[in-house]
Amino acid sequence: MDPRERGVYSIGIVSQMTGLHDQTIRQYEKLGLVTPKRSAGGTRRFSENDVTRLQAISSLTRDMGVNLAGVEIILRMRTRQDGLLSLINEMFKHMDSATRSRFESFIRGDEPGLVPTGAAGLARVTRVADSVRIEIDDDDILTIKRD
Repeated sequence: MDPRERGVYSIGIVSQMTGLHDQTIRQYEKLGLVTPKRSAGGTRRFSENDVTRLQAISSLTRDMGVNLAGVEIILRMRTRQDGLLSLINEMFKHMDSATRSRFESFIRGDEPGLVPTGAAGLARVTRVADSVRIEIDDDDILTIKRD
């Protein structure tokens, strides 16, 4: 198990670490925004990842004025983004160096403008897309469709 996922902190310690009241943390748990582990006796045990998540929730609500429904959407999007980044990293592992270089150049936007225009731009996008195709097995496709 990743050490950041191990439940080690009590709610009181997490409250001190995050500046959130115990009841606020319990409410966030009730809403499903954070899911701490439980000890054999049923005591909440928060991990490093839980603390980081609570700090993000606090920042979104206090500093940015996001309501809890918005926080839930943002956190869900971050989780999906992390999954996509993992998939992209996996894709990069299977690219040869020339294809990787062309893809990185395209991502950097070496071409003027954010979106290529005209027939030449479309042809360039198509060439790059064709060069970075990867094979994805059915399990990956099902995982992507579920999210």
